[in-house]
Amino acid sequence: MSKEFLYTLLDSMSVSGHEIPLQKKVIAEMTPHCDEIRTDYTGNVISILNPQASFKVLLAAHIDEVGMIVTHIQDDGLLRMSRSGGSFPALYPGHQVVIHTDTGKIYGTVVHTKDMDKKELKAEDLYIDIGAKDGEDARKYVQEGDPVHPNSYHQEMLNGYLSARAVDDRGCAYIILEALKRAKQRGCRIGVYAVTTVGEETGDRGAYWAGSRIAADVALITDVTYASDYPGMDPRESGVVKLGKGPVICNSSIGNRKVNNLLKACAKDKGIPYQVESYMGRTYTDADRIHVTAAGTVTALLSLPLRYMHSPSEVCHMDDIENSIELITEFLCRIDENTDLDPFHE
Repeated sequence: MSKEFLYTLLDSMSVSGHEIPLQKKVIAEMTPHCDEIRTDYTGNVISILNPQASFKVLLAAHIDEVGMIVTHIQDDGLLRMSRSGGSFPALYPGHQVVIHTDTGKIYGTVVHTKDMDKKELKAEDLYIDIGAKDGEDARKYVQEGDPVHPNSYHQEMLNGYLSARAVDDRGCAYIILEALKRAKQRGCRIGVYAVTTVGEETGDRGAYWAGSRIAADVALITDVTYASDYPGMDPRESGVVKLGKGPVICNSSIGNRKVNNLLKACAKDKGIPYQVESYMGRTYTDADRIHVTAAGTVTALLSLPLRYMHSPSEVCHMDDIENSIELITEFLCRIDENTDLDPFHE
């Protein structure tokens, strides 16, 4: 497992709507390891193994992260912003941020005022101080639409735990790309289409176009899920999910039970730990869009347990990343056109 590539993904900027710089890094990394790279005007990158194969499995993980967008530059040089995706404005005051501009990075701090302690904060309540003399000075460096994210990066913690910004979902992008590499090494014969999708945090637009164009026989979406092993979480809502205990197979109304059973069989045969959660209705992942593409795509969701989702310091476990890669690799090497996916067959 290449920590270097994982940390490159985690430490890069990919605020929703601004994913292309990171997608270029994906292309550079994956070109030597796959048979073909495809892109589309939406911004998706598709790393393909065995494009000539008739049976196709789509692996999807979104590359975008939650963050903020500059919306207004005041005459006094302070910046105003709004959310890009489901970021939490209350986590920003008093913290440093990075603004990505056409000419490079600009650093600032989110202003904290007394009245912020007395109300539920919205993004529109926040100001960024970049040290500008006035609005004219600020406009030399920053413009409306520039993406903003907290100035936080990966940190290895005790006992195999890892903290980073946007493990959701770049940790899972790493998982599917590494699984493609290993599947190739192990002689996988099916068509594998590993898609790092754009825009999941702001409308799932990338997933829809990827699913429509690939028209896969099976789609396995990989995203994060809420762990239940930290304060404020209730395992009665969807099940007990703990960090370090393996990837999570989702029981859902759109999840194909035969694919789920095959994932479980792969895990048991290879001694890979796994967990189970249940969500009826929407999963709030790319699975929701991909499931309804083409003539209807057989879909399953495999998740990485995560603490503190959408915060500047999400926490996951390295063992869960490794075990997710191994499980998907085994799945890719076992499923083929002879696999019975018909729900009416016993």
